[in-house]
Amino acid sequence: MSDIGRRRAARAAADDPAYTQRLGEIREAAVRVFRAKGLRVASLNDVAEELGTSRASLYYYVGSKEELFRDVVSEAVTANIEAAEKVLAQTLPASSKLARLIELLMRSFEEHFPYLYVFVQEDFSKLGGDAETATEPWDATIREWNQRYFDLVKQVVSEGVAAGDLRTSLPAGVVANCVIGMMNSSHAWFRPNGLMDATELGEGMARMLLAGLEPAAG
Repeated sequence: MSDIGRRRAARAAADDPAYTQRLGEIREAAVRVFRAKGLRVASLNDVAEELGTSRASLYYYVGSKEELFRDVVSEAVTANIEAAEKVLAQTLPASSKLARLIELLMRSFEEHFPYLYVFVQEDFSKLGGDAETATEPWDATIREWNQRYFDLVKQVVSEGVAAGDLRTSLPAGVVANCVIGMMNSSHAWFRPNGLMDATELGEGMARMLLAGLEPAAG
């Protein structure tokens, strides 16, 4: 570890309020830059310019743009996976579980705005290659998160079709991708404090999607 890295770790461990406040400001600036430019194009220089400071001063708080990215999205993404796992474990019809997943994700987008959208906007296949060639631990972590969440949604759909609670001519994996894609695309239009809040939007989107998955009457 470099001398700056050691000092950074020591200050973080000391729980210095001024350090914590400045780190928060850096993370907020990073989110704005990542959202505007994308992770691959953005640089620490861009973050420094957003803050009105020098790149060198950032190294007392962060080691790289990848570290900043991890900081701003990790907590939100893992919390969503854990919430989805709890929904899957509940004794509910698959339609109710799917609606709950949609509502929870929309509310998470609002709660973590715009942090979580930084994650869903990125094309991770261009960041570290495909799953077979990925070597960086962070690449593997990203793919694991995406796969875990996809598998949870797919399992809900599969259970619903098997139980007759959901009807579709599409494979469960395709439906899962459609659900996740619909939710992730909200980065293009959703803003907190709009005409409808995240709960209202999530409930409406769930009703719209489930209407197309209802079993035929009779």
